[in-house]
Amino acid sequence: LEEEALEVEEKEVVSPDAPLPAGQTERTLRKIVRKATEEDIKKEEKNREHEAEAFKACQDLITERELPMKLIRVEYSFDASRAVFFFFSESRVDFRELVKELAYTFKVRIEMRQIGVRDVARLVGGYGPCGRDLCCSSFLKNFEPVSIRMAKKQEMVLNPAKISGVCGRLLCCLSYEYAFYDDIKKDIAGLRDAAIREKREGEERRITEEQREAEARRVSEEKKRQEERKQREDSRREKQKDAGPKGGGRPEKRTVAPQDKKGQAHAGRSGERAPQVKQGEQQPQQQKPAQQQQDEKGAQGKRKRRFWRRKRKKQGND
Repeated sequence: LEEEALEVEEKEVVSPDAPLPAGQTERTLRKIVRKATEEDIKKEEKNREHEAEAFKACQDLITERELPMKLIRVEYSFDASRAVFFFFSESRVDFRELVKELAYTFKVRIEMRQIGVRDVARLVGGYGPCGRDLCCSSFLKNFEPVSIRMAKKQEMVLNPAKISGVCGRLLCCLSYEYAFYDDIKKDIAGLRDAAIREKREGEERRITEEQREAEARRVSEEKKRQEERKQREDSRREKQKDAGPKGGGRPEKRTVAPQDKKGQAHAGRSGERAPQVKQGEQQPQQQKPAQQQQDEKGAQGKRKRRFWRRKRKKQGND
């Protein structure tokens, strides 16, 4: 039996030599009065019967008065002097008349406690997605705040059905390993940056090596082309030298002066054959006859006079 607020309650001692919970001292722990006897056990069973009767009666009154509340549990103290009614409601409820009727019916002190959805899951109990008993009904004493950021930090699937508990809120176990993930994420971020930097440097080295190899190939190909061109030119010069003394070389192109061309044309028109000039000899310059020179001067003067007449005529028209 434990002493609590001048009232005695029955509890079960699981481990007598267990270490003190975090944040508690011997002064904060409740005092154990004595071991429960058979009479105490029978009294506790009788209180359980009173709790069932009080639950049914209170549920009927709530339905009758149409109060916006859901009754969860009823607990009697060990000495049956107090009855606590736990209920859940999303809004404030005026239950003063309900308390009066319950006190008149059961002749005990009545307490109404409004609880949240997490407390409902703690009182009702059940099994979580992991297959074990709910943490809140087995060992948790206080509810720590849980946020969606914890699920994101642990890279969990952001599916409400996956990260929500029986109460409909986020799983309490999301906060168990959050500190570990928060610390390791910082180390992982540093490792990721180092890996990315190393990968970038390796890519730059690979590109530099490829460019260097391409430049070396281009230089070698250019050298090879120059050598081949030089070999072709040397072989051509050697062939020309070998073909020159034997007379089997390519004949040189003979250039004819303009005056020689005109003389040849005039000779062709007059029926005379122009004298042939041997290769390597210079053709002697021929002088034009006086009559031909006069004819050319007269034709040139006629062209000039015709040009100036056309020009003056064009200026007069303008």
